[in-house]
Amino acid sequence: MSQSTQETQDPSAFGSSVLGTKEYWDNAYTREVQNFDDHGDIGEIWFGEDSVEKMVDWTVDNYPSKSSSIIDLGCGNGHLLLELASLGYTTLTGIDYSPAAITLASKIANEHSRDISYLTYDLLSPPTSSIGPFDLALDKGTFDAISLAEPDASGKRPRYLYAESVVKLIKDDGVLLITSCNWVESELVEMLKSHFKFHDRVKYPTFTFGGVKGQTITTIAFKKL
Repeated sequence: MSQSTQETQDPSAFGSSVLGTKEYWDNAYTREVQNFDDHGDIGEIWFGEDSVEKMVDWTVDNYPSKSSSIIDLGCGNGHLLLELASLGYTTLTGIDYSPAAITLASKIANEHSRDISYLTYDLLSPPTSSIGPFDLALDKGTFDAISLAEPDASGKRPRYLYAESVVKLIKDDGVLLITSCNWVESELVEMLKSHFKFHDRVKYPTFTFGGVKGQTITTIAFKKL
């Protein structure tokens, strides 16, 4: 299926939002850097503590070696990597396209005496110098934000560039663990199928509405094709 056909047939496509702009995140993290400097507050934990705990637990169960190379795609304040570092993981990298996010994450890591590598890196427009590949890539909300970005000049949504970019950062036997509150499992499988296949899922509490069972957050593990 071509990209254009996939987009046309996507019934759940989201419109653009300010949450999909770099300007929004630069401004948000600039404020959070100031707040951290003034009050020591690390800022918002995207999707809450439970989603972090679920991703950390899955990582510990599936990558018990503390030397496993792990990258956080769109690390924000770095909270997810901070939790892994506290458990003894030693090869941790966080990337974000917002320099202010990298500043915040670095300050927080230093405050906790954690050795985590942070890089300003645009996932969809990477620099010529390469990083990785990694055993495990973590995404907590970054694909959601990318999904809300404006189409490019040709009309393509940036989310359709995501899989092609991420796959280059992962080893051949590596895994992408992605958490979303905008997309359900079947939609994530469909949108990433050009480079990834379903591997595992993380269970969350479910709810029933109108006779249909669902959950507010989805976390799926994918392996490279």
